[in-house]
Amino acid sequence: MPDERNVVLLTIDSIRADHCGFGGHDGNLTPELDRLASDGLVFENAIAPAPATHGSATTFLTGEFPIEREGVRGSDRASMKAHIREHLKSRDTVAQQFSRMGYETAAFTANPWTSRYFGFDKGFDHFEDFMDTDASESFLKDGEQTNALSSLAVKAMNWWQGQDMFMSWEAFYDDIVAWTESADEPYFLWVFLVDVHLPYLPPEGYRSRSRLASYPANLALFADRDGDGLTPKFHDVLTDTYEDTIRYTDEFVGRASRDFADDPLLVVHGDHGEAFGEHGMYGHGRDLYEELVDVPLVVANGPEGNVERPMSLQNLPDLLTSLAREEDYEDALDTHVFSHNRMPKVAVRGENWKYVWQPHDDELYDLTTGETTECDDPELRELGARLVDDWHEAHAERERIAAATERVAANETL
Repeated sequence: MPDERNVVLLTIDSIRADHCGFGGHDGNLTPELDRLASDGLVFENAIAPAPATHGSATTFLTGEFPIEREGVRGSDRASMKAHIREHLKSRDTVAQQFSRMGYETAAFTANPWTSRYFGFDKGFDHFEDFMDTDASESFLKDGEQTNALSSLAVKAMNWWQGQDMFMSWEAFYDDIVAWTESADEPYFLWVFLVDVHLPYLPPEGYRSRSRLASYPANLALFADRDGDGLTPKFHDVLTDTYEDTIRYTDEFVGRASRDFADDPLLVVHGDHGEAFGEHGMYGHGRDLYEELVDVPLVVANGPEGNVERPMSLQNLPDLLTSLAREEDYEDALDTHVFSHNRMPKVAVRGENWKYVWQPHDDELYDLTTGETTECDDPELRELGARLVDDWHEAHAERERIAAATERVAANETL
């Protein structure tokens, strides 16, 4: 067996696949990532397991969709926090897998949803989340944000302090490079960048819009994610500033590909996408349409080519460890993959079709023509419904097993 490769996993928050040059965008937003894609391995149908970080990252770092145990189920943020902690506590992480392979491991994450507070440090020899206390104490005070005004006040305070979702990659870039230079080989490094996440606030030198225009646009977005009020009036400003943040983040990709020690395998992906008025929504988190779950996934300094079969980020642990050993990665692919959220909605995605289920309703799309008009194909609709039923059944069985394990741990009678 060949020596294991150094591996870097670079997660970019909120980046859509169709906003990358190799994904079809013509605005020259990602020249560095496009350069890596041209000589690397591109997954053309990479799908996020959830439309928000807390659902996606918990899945792509453990290889399993989270289940909600007895006592931690609920729709509020307090139960969500417990849900994330329980999942990370009870699952093997990709960092632990690399540790068992003899790797030194490190993570640098600027996203509070992936902080040590939730257990994302599990398996990492070095973990930096840039938070001195509860990583989301101000972000998720008592599990709730009581109203839009208090939410905006909290975000404004964190923005001023340079914390939460507003930490520029340049603030910790040198620390990352220094770690790669000092780490024992082989090493596994995870970097999570939030510059593309709303609010869209590109730094000087990357702004196509003035601050006078971008600040009110972002405030409108925070107050009106459904697009029922002011947000559509700021559509062009929001899309321009979003693209500016992508252009800025692409600079990290270029520098990292040149500066990271010992030419590691570099795996770049989005954790979920972002909506800009499609299906009447802005931001992310609630729906499972392509703009929210179709994400870029590129491997540089390794295999080459384009993969059309669906690839769920749920299978990232298998992909990463296979690439590290220079083994076949075909097992990470499938004929269809799933995404879901806690509302609940479930989507099953084939190579060129998609079925979206929610209680009392479903939708079917031919992706060769987009998601604007539903597809009328009874056989494909039946297939999608059957696959979602199977997913629900498997999910319920895992939940029953987890609940039974919980009772045994508490010395209860089965």
